[in-house]
Amino acid sequence: MTAAPNLAHLPPAAEEAAVREWLRCRRDVVAFAQAHVHIYNATRRAWLPLRLWPQQRTTLTTLAQERLVALLKARQLGISWLTLVYALWLLLFHAPATVLLFSMREAEAVELLRRLRGMYERLPSWMQAEGVVQQSVTVWALSNGSRVLAFSTRGGRGYTGTLAIVDEADYVPDLGQFLNGVKPTIDAGGQLFLVSTSDKRRPTSTFKQVFRAALAGVGDYAPVFLPWDACPQRDAAWHARTQAEMFAQRGTHDDFFAEYPATPEEALAPSQADRRLPLAWILACLEEQPGLIVPNAPLLPGLTIYAPPSPQGSYVIGVDPAEGNPHSDESVATVLDATPADSPGAWVEVAALAGRLEPGLLADYVAQLARYYGHAGVMVERNNHGHSVIHALLRDGGTRVLNGEDGRPGWLTNVRGKPLLYDWLAQALRDGSCRLRSSATADQLAALEAGTLRAPAGLHDDRAMSFALAVAALVLRRGQENASVVVAAPDVLTDVDQGRAW
Repeated sequence: MTAAPNLAHLPPAAEEAAVREWLRCRRDVVAFAQAHVHIYNATRRAWLPLRLWPQQRTTLTTLAQERLVALLKARQLGISWLTLVYALWLLLFHAPATVLLFSMREAEAVELLRRLRGMYERLPSWMQAEGVVQQSVTVWALSNGSRVLAFSTRGGRGYTGTLAIVDEADYVPDLGQFLNGVKPTIDAGGQLFLVSTSDKRRPTSTFKQVFRAALAGVGDYAPVFLPWDACPQRDAAWHARTQAEMFAQRGTHDDFFAEYPATPEEALAPSQADRRLPLAWILACLEEQPGLIVPNAPLLPGLTIYAPPSPQGSYVIGVDPAEGNPHSDESVATVLDATPADSPGAWVEVAALAGRLEPGLLADYVAQLARYYGHAGVMVERNNHGHSVIHALLRDGGTRVLNGEDGRPGWLTNVRGKPLLYDWLAQALRDGSCRLRSSATADQLAALEAGTLRAPAGLHDDRAMSFALAVAALVLRRGQENASVVVAAPDVLTDVDQGRAW
């Protein structure tokens, strides 16, 4: 059984034009959508011809090109309709196709199927199949061999799909387990679309993890983000009015950022009701930039350089050490430039080193990074594995280990030191006196809880901590000349926290 136009009831004079149009639509899903699809307009209570917005056209093309898609969106952009348009195109022009529609509740999946049938029924008769061979609230099968099945996310595992669509995927509580069961159904070459707005109550959801990984270029999913202004009818006045109305309801922008985000960071950020650093401050300081390939830079795994060292630069490095095993957090070092020519008055992130590095190796990498950036001073978190990093740097010699606010090498993040660290960072973000180059760092800063000054369970704060340590080094230097430890290899090592000889 193959896909072909249904010419049975056409007069001979119209057959040639119908075949040409059918072939044109088979080649181009956007042409099919623009010329022949109707969708239901709830405001006007009528089925109206689909008129694609620019970002809808781009998204529809992406759906046709990618096998796995994680689509994060603002509300009311017609994206559920758009995925159904693509499904309809497959059913007709690439028959036999099996489309699996999933939503958390079966009733919502059934509604998707009802919409798809409504679009089909309004197509020209010669574009439809010869007949419908099976129809119920959850199953719809055409005579060309194509079929659609609607399920809650508890079902659908026994079928092989050409396309699986998971609507509002971020609200599926067991999405990871669901995907483990459903993904094999499309592994023979089918497609899987995860489509959702953001559930702010679940900052570590499977959908968000998949989307974050896709943005970072990790894994097989292609990321698509559609902001609030993808709808051409929404302007700045609409944005301000809607945001004010939603803020008045609960005294927070969480609902607005969930429903109408402008950036992936707004959508992915946890609920801001109990966050230490307001997202607006962070986004105002975020100027994301890809890493550079720099000749003669240290060949360090996990090093991203945003700007090479400058003779006029003045650099510090914040270091958050971790254990360095496959299951630990990353060890992170962030390099800030206090006097960049392109951003006078700002402290700019120029490099970041991240990886699961044990303390001795981390110290070696940090020493190389410090030499590369003009013998930058290094502020190390003086907790747990930080002691080992500090001692290794002191033993090696030549690296300026900066003192914390207590006058000792490194920064002690105890009940006094940690709040002070983030107080200084908050001031720098509020004043706009620092610049972030990495959205990963911005995400971690936005997740910090006000009560614990830690990331929520399941998220990380190592990049946030290393950035904050570098800012603290610059605050100390600006306020008073920071006492540095410039050493040759010492004869006796000192426990920098307790002042005892080892």
